Amino acid sequence: MPMLIAKVTLLFLAALTMLFAARRATAAMRHLLCVCALAGSILLPLAALVPARVIGIPLPAIVTVAASQAVARAQSWSPSGIILGLWAFGALVLILRLAFGHWRIARLVRAASPIKPNELYIAAVGVPIVCGLLRPVILMPQASSEWPVWQFDAAVRHELTHVQRKDLWANVIAHLACAVWWFHPLVWMLARNLRDCQETACDDAVLFSGLEPATYAEALLAVAQTSTPTLLPGCPMTTKTNLKTRITRLLDRSIARTTSRANLIRTAIGFAIVIAGVGLLSLQKSSAQSDPARDQPVYEYKPGGDITSPRVLSKVEPAYTEEARRDKISGSVVLSMVIGTDGLAHDINVQRSLDPGLDKNAADVVQQWHFAPGTLNGEPVAVRAVIEINFRLL
Repeated sequence: MPMLIAKVTLLFLAALTMLFAARRATAAMRHLLCVCALAGSILLPLAALVPARVIGIPLPAIVTVAASQAVARAQSWSPSGIILGLWAFGALVLILRLAFGHWRIARLVRAASPIKPNELYIAAVGVPIVCGLLRPVILMPQASSEWPVWQFDAAVRHELTHVQRKDLWANVIAHLACAVWWFHPLVWMLARNLRDCQETACDDAVLFSGLEPATYAEALLAVAQTSTPTLLPGCPMTTKTNLKTRITRLLDRSIARTTSRANLIRTAIGFAIVIAGVGLLSLQKSSAQSDPARDQPVYEYKPGGDITSPRVLSKVEPAYTEEARRDKISGSVVLSMVIGTDGLAHDINVQRSLDPGLDKNAADVVQQWHFAPGTLNGEPVAVRAVIEINFRLL
């Protein structure tokens, strides 16, 4: 996990550096850079799910002893378990918020008055916004029925441009990336840049369609003066954060506003190659996440020379169950596992059982152990190991 976070951090830093270097590029190009970086941050963890080659190094049994006390010791949460739980809670909250937003959209559309069925609606929203993925719809505020034709037309053009550019899908990618990496400040910076570039790219496309900059700027200002913020997952026409910058940009005739489709495709392909390269590197150095007997052949080596065995760095002592203490069960549990390059034990299996409760306690605590991973030619490798846990009564 630390290595994955480091790689994602480098990806985010590279993207932000490219955005700074390309500050004179078109908004569409900058938006694409944000989308590629956020999509890459979602794809990178998938590389860890693909099993890698496992090096089988015969090891002497590692022995630890659990002594029974008058009362069985309670198992406590490991730091890694607490961190994983916090991450899952944060990710779940953001995903549920996204799902709740789409549920609200469905309710608004059902209650809306259609202007053009399946496309344009008057709804209880505070700002023109396009929502939906498979069937995008434009929701206009109820006050828009009193807007001048030119203002209404500018708002519809802006929202239709979001649909044509597939910005709603880009927003889903940004939401998912923020859910996965919610604890990482750089993902929020990229998501904010994506939204800003998205709006300015739409502004450029509206101007390119033939609308006068001064007319469009006046429409933006008029909409902003009567709009209210929205938390719906979509693409609103205006926000309070970047309106001044957008209007200033509209009146700057020196800004490049169009990018050829070929340049956009080349940029996307270049980012895909970078992500694929990082992913392949991860595959080569990642630990095995499944039973080696069910995957690629295991290469057998003996410790010595360029081969080093894993070492236990820290461990949690297992506890007797109350039932095993009462029945006076003692002996050894033998576990087989793969010790990954992350220094953790994976695919733990009981090779020799002692008691169901003690077997489970032994497997649970080994999951909390931390190892110095084995190496081959100085490179960390995933290795097979056997650990013997002794339980004895005092």
